[in-house]
Amino acid sequence: MIRRNQYAILAVALSTLGILIATLHASGTKLPPGWSFTLTSGEAALAELIENLLLFIPLGASLVLAGVRPLRAIAIGFGLSFSVEFLQQWIPGRDPSTGDIITNTASTAIGVALVVFAPRWLWVPPRRAAWQALATAALAVLVWLGTGAVLRPIVPDPPYHEVSTPNWTWWGHYKGKVLSASYGPQGAPLRATVVAATSPPGRASPLVVILDPRDTRVLIFGVDGSDLTLDYYMRAPSLTLEQPDLRWRGALARVAPGDTFTAQTWRAARGVCFSVNSARACGYGYTVGDGWKLIYYPEHFPDWLLGTINMLWITGWTIGIGYWAGRAGKTPVRVAAVALIVGGLLLVPALTQLEVTPVHEWLGAVLGLGIGYLWPQEA
Repeated sequence: MIRRNQYAILAVALSTLGILIATLHASGTKLPPGWSFTLTSGEAALAELIENLLLFIPLGASLVLAGVRPLRAIAIGFGLSFSVEFLQQWIPGRDPSTGDIITNTASTAIGVALVVFAPRWLWVPPRRAAWQALATAALAVLVWLGTGAVLRPIVPDPPYHEVSTPNWTWWGHYKGKVLSASYGPQGAPLRATVVAATSPPGRASPLVVILDPRDTRVLIFGVDGSDLTLDYYMRAPSLTLEQPDLRWRGALARVAPGDTFTAQTWRAARGVCFSVNSARACGYGYTVGDGWKLIYYPEHFPDWLLGTINMLWITGWTIGIGYWAGRAGKTPVRVAAVALIVGGLLLVPALTQLEVTPVHEWLGAVLGLGIGYLWPQEA
């Protein structure tokens, strides 16, 4: 019992530290001074709302596990949220908001409720456990289908025209010079011949943008540091979710300031391809594990870390299925739940134009099902 309490106190400390790191760091974005009194706003409003609803859940759950009474735990969540929002007034690029306080407090309450009502949803009879496993599997597949639906490319009607190095709000401005740019019919490469900037941009900066007659941004071919990036028109921005880009990391590492280089991108049979002069890289695209990037996209994380988070995202969706399937007894329903997960990982990419589920995401599903199945039963 003492050890369990120590773990809970450690969880409180870690969740608090995570909140402070997430909310008190400076941002490069210039925002108007003063408080915001809306629940959520901006180009990624829904993504930020979901972030705030998730951020304080570990704190609320760990406080109750540490012995704090539920109402007092919610009050602590409110106090912490108010404190960080108050401090954000003096942090560059941060936006203190009453909406964040409301959603953070609600997030704490969700964490509290998960622990308080744990016996009702964790320790259930075998028949109910089987149906909870199936319902969780169905929800996971729906989320994966939704991921594919909002990341799927939308191709507006031509004709198209291109714009070089635009200076847009919320984007960087590439200081190099585009000597020429060309874009053929769908499937043909977007090609740009460029004189490299004297210094690489510190954030994603459009190099060449393809627009339709209504100025819809069909393709944004850009540079971020030494990376080449590609954004295409999809549903995610219209839903105010994050829009993760496709990027070839280090593509311009060998291009010196003032050098002339030719960069291209095109869609091949298996994923998007990039090239810089004679170098080429292919196979870029989105997978079912990229769903978390619609909520928060750390574009400068290395590929291995992004891949690990993708794996853990799938693990998170499948661990409950394994848990309840392991407590369901020998029933066809639990077999159907596992079969639904396998079918989703196989078929959702084909139905939504996502890339084939990679090995590490399959491993995430196996880990989730296995960890859940082996998790000890408590009451």
